[in-house]
Amino acid sequence: MIRVALRRITDEDVLEAIVELAGDGYCLVPDLFPRLPKRTHADRRRALHRAVNKGLVLERRGPDGRMHVALASEGWRELRARAA
Repeated sequence: MIRVALRRITDEDVLEAIVELAGDGYCLVPDLFPRLPKRTHADRRRALHRAVNKGLVLERRGPDGRMHVALASEGWRELRARAA
């Protein structure tokens, strides 16, 4: 049996999904995951946390206790650099 390695979820995938969902505002993490490439839930969480750790995404807990994310200014710079 031949195994094909799946493409890793990139920072750009995460940033584009947040912009598509929330623009320049915050969105709920559970709403974001279905917009990321079809991988395991753990892969999606890893990709999001990687972007947070790099300073590309802000992560906040809302008054309801749920996690929200938005693009940081570094994330916007990253998206503009890749688009140019």
